[in-house]
Amino acid sequence: MKFLVEMDHPKTGQWLNDAAARAFVEEVVFPTLDRAETLVKQGCILAGGPVAGSIALRFIAEVESTQHLDELVSSIPLWSVAYTRVTALIEFSDRRPHVQALLQRRVIPLADASHLPT
Repeated sequence: MKFLVEMDHPKTGQWLNDAAARAFVEEVVFPTLDRAETLVKQGCILAGGPVAGSIALRFIAEVESTQHLDELVSSIPLWSVAYTRVTALIEFSDRRPHVQALLQRRVIPLADASHLPT
């Protein structure tokens, strides 16, 4: 199963003093990068990376279950301070039969009504 994961650290508008900024980088940013690199090596993150100019991540995760996805996402240190959105993805090839079935159900009734005046 593939999922698009979006993690965004909210801007609070408050400035961090030097000590707080250093602690955030050392306790959240660097460990997040380390964990993401490990997940890439394990094949759990297929593509993606940090968002340029933001404290945010976007990546495609491939996992066996939603439970595994939840464990993966919550293992990323940024998760504890980020807004996180997860979108389930399907394969492009899986979409075609579904759309073809929708088309068949909608085109045939329209064709039957074609003799009606417009």
